Amino acid sequence: MKNLIYSAVFGAAFFMGGLTASATPICLPRSELAVHLAEKYGEMLIAQGLNNRGALVEIFATKSRDRWTLTETDTQGMSCLKATGDYWNSIGLRRTGAPTQPAAFNPMAVSPKRGAP
Repeated sequence: MKNLIYSAVFGAAFFMGGLTASATPICLPRSELAVHLAEKYGEMLIAQGLNNRGALVEIFATKSRDRWTLTETDTQGMSCLKATGDYWNSIGLRRTGAPTQPAAFNPMAVSPKRGAP
């Protein structure tokens, strides 16, 4: 039953062509969301970074890059879909010597900044 609900929710999100700011966010624990995107849509993690609130922002895309999903994961490990779309195109490469983050980021290891709004 759980898989049926996930399939319906994610299927609707992908057919929408992109989520809008007024749409109700679709949120799941990050581990469940990543597995679902991989198994159901063939999407894998291709990029990640931290936003100014300390949340993890990730791009998942198919191998052919014809479909992608943007997610944001809070420090509690809950991921929400922020946007979906077609035809992801990575422009440019990271400059040599640029700082890197580990590929398997653990949002539970990051604590929010004190005094941040």
